[in-house]
Amino acid sequence: MRRSTLLLTALVLSCTTALPAFAKSKDKVDHHTFSFDGKDRVYYFQVPSSADAAKPLPAVVLLHAQGGWATDVIGMWHDFASRQGFIVIAPESQSNTMWNSTVDGPNYLHAVVAEVNKLHPIDPQRVYLFGETSGGVYALALGLFDANFWGATCVHQAILDPTNYTLFQHAPRKEPFQEWDGSEDPNISMRELTNQYDAFKKAGFPFDLKVIQNSVGSYGGNFADQVNEGCYHFFLKNPNTAAAPAPPAAPTGLSATPQ
Repeated sequence: MRRSTLLLTALVLSCTTALPAFAKSKDKVDHHTFSFDGKDRVYYFQVPSSADAAKPLPAVVLLHAQGGWATDVIGMWHDFASRQGFIVIAPESQSNTMWNSTVDGPNYLHAVVAEVNKLHPIDPQRVYLFGETSGGVYALALGLFDANFWGATCVHQAILDPTNYTLFQHAPRKEPFQEWDGSEDPNISMRELTNQYDAFKKAGFPFDLKVIQNSVGSYGGNFADQVNEGCYHFFLKNPNTAAAPAPPAAPTGLSATPQ
């Protein structure tokens, strides 16, 4: 697929830029099962062992890709989270094949955060959302219709179907977004990335597009390290100062499917 030559206001990064190796985590990734809407639901989480038990910490909720598992995405974050001293939480979708707003909507994700908050206090102004591929598509939608809960949303390799741009008008605040991809991604073209960037910006949402040159954008290795560190620094710049209301009703049947 021919790449667009449009000049982007996105920051273009070199994939040869090496970041310091993350320290290997001694912190344990744990998992809990709890009852939600009459069903047993599972989530994975990590609280840094060095944390002050009385001090609220930032938390990043991680949404796995379709066909993937919570353990996959938290495995990509746990060393970095341990080093930086923040909480990571990876809920499982009810069906491994998709994220569905009917059963995996805001109430479910809020409940998972509340469960972890029982174990260690979470700063309500610093709860953030990350999603990979189809999990990223769902994260973009959540960042719109549940904008008062999340400080900011960062995604990897995710394109929201334009039919869901109707969510722009229902967002309770202009939450900031960030997207990461590779310039040579065989599944997502620069035109698609540019169109999505333009749509969010036109609707008034801060949108930061990061394109790593000469990379296919596969989420692993040095690419994942760059994405995770970049997302977290973006999060730190965007605390949520909105008063969090009761969870909104999720649009019925919204789901994230493969790219």
